[in-house]
Amino acid sequence: MAEITLEKVRERLAREEERYVKARPRSKKLFEKARHSYSAGVPMSWMQIWPGGFPIFVKEAKGAHLTDVDGNRYLDLCLGDTGALLGHAPPEVIGPLTEQLNRGITTMLPTEECIAVGEELTRRFGLPCWQILMTASDANRMALKIAREYTGRRLTLAFNAAYHGSVDETLVVDFFGNLMNMPGLMGPLVEDPSKMTRIVEFNDLEALEKALAPGDVACVIAEPVITNVGIIHPDPGFHEALRRLTREHGTLLLIDETHSICGGPAGMTGELNLDPDIFVLGKPIAGGYPAAVLGITREISAMIEKRVPWHNFFGFGGTLSGNPAAVAAIKATLENLLTEDSFAHMVPLAKKMEEGIRAIIKRHDLPWYVSRIGCRVEFRFLPEPPKRGIDTFFDVDYNEVDLLTEGLSGPLELYIHVYCANRGIILSPVHNMALVSPMTTAEEVDRYVQVIEECILELLA
Repeated sequence: MAEITLEKVRERLAREEERYVKARPRSKKLFEKARHSYSAGVPMSWMQIWPGGFPIFVKEAKGAHLTDVDGNRYLDLCLGDTGALLGHAPPEVIGPLTEQLNRGITTMLPTEECIAVGEELTRRFGLPCWQILMTASDANRMALKIAREYTGRRLTLAFNAAYHGSVDETLVVDFFGNLMNMPGLMGPLVEDPSKMTRIVEFNDLEALEKALAPGDVACVIAEPVITNVGIIHPDPGFHEALRRLTREHGTLLLIDETHSICGGPAGMTGELNLDPDIFVLGKPIAGGYPAAVLGITREISAMIEKRVPWHNFFGFGGTLSGNPAAVAAIKATLENLLTEDSFAHMVPLAKKMEEGIRAIIKRHDLPWYVSRIGCRVEFRFLPEPPKRGIDTFFDVDYNEVDLLTEGLSGPLELYIHVYCANRGIILSPVHNMALVSPMTTAEEVDRYVQVIEECILELLA
């Protein structure tokens, strides 16, 4: 059996990057022009992380597909990294959203539709009181402020390597007992992150109990299943113990469902029957329109209501939060897209994708694994799925990799992404993650699996 070598990966990557550039002359020209007026040539700096040397400039996004300015059409398996999980420009949202845009976009005042949205969020996710914000990062920041106010404590406890957006308290990692700001973090908030954050490994209940025992943690922030660094599933009984321990030590429990909503219409909160004090969901909640929701208990809500209303404005949300357009989009998404019918289509296709990738790994004896949450499928360059966040930091392929210039997993991951793009398939730019939308077809799933095997065969030739 031939082996995948770093030399061969780099050779194939150079060839694919050359093909990528030749097929996208207008995107390249636009990127070069945009560099005169945008940092890094893009309207948001993280858009430069796409492989290929420059990002694809999109002309249109509809359903499960993108078309770029050069006329190339792609099966989109990134789907806005969950933001467009339910498809691009869904007519079920575009119609009601357009009607509301014509009636007014933002007013700093509620509309009647917000009542139906609040009632449906309670029915679906269990918490009785809600706030509407612009992003999950906004919601998580607000949630942690609320937790500190409610408990009178300072510290946040997060799980190692978990991601919760641009939230300083969670951009902290523990490298074998060395607590530090996330490598590459811009403008660290404090020199000593232990003053604001405590980190433990996911699934380590002994460490969790020890970390909560001093009684100084305001809030535990957790994804139901860790994502963004590879899927890490909870051990049996982990969430039940997490809920019990937080209550025993007077600590609030925040569940961030933003990525794991791919697990079903109530996310993994519904699938695992979780019972948080605070709940956050962003990204697809408004069908791709900027919005997020924050759920809290009645006790926490009562605390907020006792405060001087103007003071709740300090550091909470923003002027555009809770705007009528976002409310209309959330209502339409909950009613028409984030439904059992949608997931009845998405999840079986994701299982088909997972089985196809697993068969490739077995057929070619690769030291990789594949994992899935609902309609989200990922494969990683590790022999077994990790149980701890620290394990995911070492998914670096074939050694001798410069992480700063070649990405989190080096040239192999870049090669796979550019190879797929050159064959009309878009993956999430920072890992080998694919999402199945309600508009994705079985034939398209088969095509993706076929392209991945062809990609690997070229390295084994």
